[in-house]
Amino acid sequence: MKKPFVFLFLIAILASSYYGLKNHFGVVANLPETMSENLIQKNLEALHPTLEDQMIVAIVYGENNRLDIEKNLQAIFDQTYPHYRVIYVDNGSTDGTHEKVMELSASKRVELIRYEEKKPILEILYNVIGKCDPHEVVALIEGKDWLSHENVFDHLSCAYANPDVWMTYSRAITHPNYQVISGKLFSDDAFNEKAFRQKEKETLSPLVTFYAGFFQEIKLQDFLYEGKFIDECLGLSVQLPLLEMGPKHILFMDEVSYVKNEANKKVDHKLHLQKVVAIESHLRSLTLYPSLSHLSLSLNSPSLHRYKSDLILFSEDSPLHLYATLESLFSKVRDINEVYVLYKGSDHEFQRAYLNLQNEFHTVHFLNVCDYPGNDYATLITKVLENRHHASPYVALGSDQLIFEEKVRFHDAIAAMEKVHADHFLISIETNEQVALPTAIPISEGIYAYQIGTKRAEQPFTFALCRKSLFENLEGVADLPSFKKLWQRKLSPGSVALFYEEKKTIPLDIAQRASTSQKKEWGHKFIEGFKIDLPSLTCEIEEVEKGDFPLIKRERRRIKAQRD
Repeated sequence: MKKPFVFLFLIAILASSYYGLKNHFGVVANLPETMSENLIQKNLEALHPTLEDQMIVAIVYGENNRLDIEKNLQAIFDQTYPHYRVIYVDNGSTDGTHEKVMELSASKRVELIRYEEKKPILEILYNVIGKCDPHEVVALIEGKDWLSHENVFDHLSCAYANPDVWMTYSRAITHPNYQVISGKLFSDDAFNEKAFRQKEKETLSPLVTFYAGFFQEIKLQDFLYEGKFIDECLGLSVQLPLLEMGPKHILFMDEVSYVKNEANKKVDHKLHLQKVVAIESHLRSLTLYPSLSHLSLSLNSPSLHRYKSDLILFSEDSPLHLYATLESLFSKVRDINEVYVLYKGSDHEFQRAYLNLQNEFHTVHFLNVCDYPGNDYATLITKVLENRHHASPYVALGSDQLIFEEKVRFHDAIAAMEKVHADHFLISIETNEQVALPTAIPISEGIYAYQIGTKRAEQPFTFALCRKSLFENLEGVADLPSFKKLWQRKLSPGSVALFYEEKKTIPLDIAQRASTSQKKEWGHKFIEGFKIDLPSLTCEIEEVEKGDFPLIKRERRRIKAQRD
């Protein structure tokens, strides 16, 4: 009975070599009629000079696959293509998988990552692929499966020689019977219409490969479900965003390149299946990705370019607080572009105090809300955001009710936002809010992310770094409270916000809402030449809670460069 199965497998292997021969020697294919209409596929099959040093990263993710490790790894080691490396992820195995991998890969190019406790597979892939260079081609291989022949990586090298190819998929054959071959060519229309999320029930068949830089374009929030990394529906989670971002860059390699081992296939528990259905429904409900016009595949090397952000501070009858905020800002914060203060003084004395303050911060743009008809915040904020002088696509927004206690580098914060494709970095989060935060996800040193819940995070307006594109429409913003509500609405459910592990600011509004007389007293103190003594602020926290700030006489600020 075994001979017919072996014969079928040999036929599949011979057929799989056709694609490589076509690329190497220019063999012309007699395309079936359905394929002949796929112009995108034809373009992607066009021959290009082979890239001699295209690195392929085989990422093997396994759990208790000790019996299949040898076939899995040997199929990779037997590849005739020399420019590859292997990352084997042992995800909480208890059957000796780790030790077996170490034994088999002692003299090979294998990086072994071991997790004592099982982690969601998407969390693993997100971290591993995130560290790959964007130009590397990633091949995902399950620990129980293996490559079907020794020329798979050679054929991938031929395929990715075409600069229009960002992703590939092929055919797979099942083990142990070798009777079922899965995988088919999807039409150009299927990709261009981006119908996979709503209509198609299938995913691309393995072997699925893609540039690491392509994967890195996926938003972190789309890998999360209820605040945690998804551990089911791996194919949908990874493939749907890629299919939508690169509909004209996905090549079908008409060969059997992968063996799906179903010898010990497990049947999912009913409760697990219910969770799979819920997650699949969630993934299909997400917003479609726009197509990418180009894919950046530059190496992951330290950039000489530093991200910078503009900054807008709101102040109302609080020049004493504003002075403290600005003083700490220029002392502790780096990578500032332009600073704007939108202030409002309710009487002549407050206006005078703000004029005095302007004389000491020469690089700050002070804009009096009262100068605009109807105190129009919307027009004023729009003017600031549209300022093209050394324009930055980012803006930090905050009130003058805090000071910076620790150093903050906007470059690091923005780099983290770019990495996960987030719109918000919450610079200031109070302790009681941190307790209520969902699962914290490490992004880089000292920086974490969390997914905003379905009821939206109730974050107060303190200090946040955002993309300016969020505030293109300020309709309905008549005053500061309405702008705060608008900012709050931008924290949409399901999106990701970043924050610092360590607290960077101290609030100045610890006391209950200050009375008008208290504000006037603070304003008089400022006009008389006093300022808040920042070094003493944390030492006298009990007095501050009562509204008694430690004050000292301020000296004339020296004119110097106030931003790096």
